[in-house]
Amino acid sequence: MDVYPQVYRAVIAMGASDAEAADAVQDAYERALRQGRPLERPEVWLFVVAVRRWRAARWRQRIFGPLSGVREMGPDPGHAEQLDLLAAVAALPRRQREVLIARYVLGLSQVEVAQQLHIAVGTVAATTSQATRSLRERLGESYGR
Repeated sequence: MDVYPQVYRAVIAMGASDAEAADAVQDAYERALRQGRPLERPEVWLFVVAVRRWRAARWRQRIFGPLSGVREMGPDPGHAEQLDLLAAVAALPRRQREVLIARYVLGLSQVEVAQQLHIAVGTVAATTSQATRSLRERLGESYGR
């Protein structure tokens, strides 16, 4: 606990808000406790883990934030196709969802998606193709196919 203020300030210096920094550092401490072994330089280890947690949380917010408005839509018949699409995307395997959302919701290039998800560019292309094919099959009739 002696290094908490130092790590907390460091995460804020990286750009996190007070709440984001507190959550990230707490997650890092939790992970350290699960390690079950003493850390040689706890402030360094905690900082690295906290920044990774903060960045992952920001990434999730960037991906799923734009979709929150779609989830809140009521039963208006004009929104039925959007709700069908959201349900179909949610049914995709995790990697296909990540790639599809990164490409089409966030507008990242294939290279950027590959870098962020730590996969090959060819994997991004193949996964995008598989995901769009799957969506076309599920939504074929409701989207004029």
